[in-house]
Amino acid sequence: MELVIDEKIRLKVLRSTLRGEGFKLDSWIRCIHCGKVFQGEEMRVFNKGNDYFIYCKFPNCNGSIIDIVDADDEDFASMFD
Repeated sequence: MELVIDEKIRLKVLRSTLRGEGFKLDSWIRCIHCGKVFQGEEMRVFNKGNDYFIYCKFPNCNGSIIDIVDADDEDFASMFD
């Protein structure tokens, strides 16, 4: 897999994928793997062939798009405080 560095493609993929999960680029989200909070637009996008994969902002975490929740979600926030 290769990291997508073309900002136009990266944002297009993120916008579409986040919308499908109920988030926006400026939504504050939490990764349930590492517990860190960041904005949706900060997620990393990788490309493999014609497929795109979305991962947590932090390189040492392998949380993906299915591992994010709203940053204000109390059930998950309390796990990391």
